[in-house]
Amino acid sequence: MPKTSLQDFEAMVRRTGVILTTAQTEHIYEGWGYIEPMLERIRAHGRDRAAEPAHIFLPDVFDAEKL
Repeated sequence: MPKTSLQDFEAMVRRTGVILTTAQTEHIYEGWGYIEPMLERIRAHGRDRAAEPAHIFLPDVFDAEKL
């Protein structure tokens, strides 16, 4: 069971602009209960979303000629 209430989850979905049916929202909400603990582990110890490597781009390291 997710920590996020269904109403809060629906608000998060609305902010994305994705339009879902009630059945789709409820189905995805069931899966959200598995995603939340993973997000908590990733963001443990005060780590912010920006600390995740997938969100870091270092332009001085990128070299398009090597692609």
